[in-house]
Amino acid sequence: MSPANHGSPTRRAARSRSRGFTLLEMMIVVLLAGLMASSAVVGFGATRRGRLRAGAARVAAAMRFAYVHSLTTGRATRLVFSMGGNRVWIEDTEDAHVLDPNDPLRAGGATVDAEQIEAIARREAEAQINLRPRAPRAEFARPQGNRYRVRELEGIEFTRLYSSHESEPRETGDGHIYFFTGGSAEPAVVHLHGGNDETFSVMLHGASGRPEIFDHAIELPSIDESSTDERDVDLRDQRIREAAE
Repeated sequence: MSPANHGSPTRRAARSRSRGFTLLEMMIVVLLAGLMASSAVVGFGATRRGRLRAGAARVAAAMRFAYVHSLTTGRATRLVFSMGGNRVWIEDTEDAHVLDPNDPLRAGGATVDAEQIEAIARREAEAQINLRPRAPRAEFARPQGNRYRVRELEGIEFTRLYSSHESEPRETGDGHIYFFTGGSAEPAVVHLHGGNDETFSVMLHGASGRPEIFDHAIELPSIDESSTDERDVDLRDQRIREAAE
């Protein structure tokens, strides 16, 4: 009687090949799943960066629109940003408006806190004592019409605004950038955050009203560093001529 057959070499090899193919298939599935997950992460990051870039482009377009609006209507105009939010719109005024960083009521129209109210009261008292004439504060309002509606930029947040009329960057409340009827604007930089640790900056060149986009955070250059070269001045003069035609 032949000894018990626990499996022929052929059957054992077949079972080994079966187990081997199963393990290989599992490895392929895991690898494909990892690649798909990586692609999803990369794709999501690219989408957020694309929204951030698109938001910066829309801010630059809003700056150009406000510049042309001020130039063609003869109204002092300001671009308003909801800091910590994603809304932007323009306001204008028929009143004479002069930016005065030393006067809280004329330092850009930002929200006045308790300390500023006290400073205002002191200045008003001094003005009464010295009988110094004071021009009324300009009243800004959003123009009527669909083209002037409040815009919401999807997927971004305005985190910081540098402007020449405020000594510190604004991070809360409403921030303003001013455009003047003579074809100039105040130099400014606004930061846009996309929720993925990336920040884009849009800088406004004051001499020409020309916006410039950066894919990183920058601060407002000093007067010596700012671009007030002949190219900006020529661009401003060209826009003034086009508005007059």
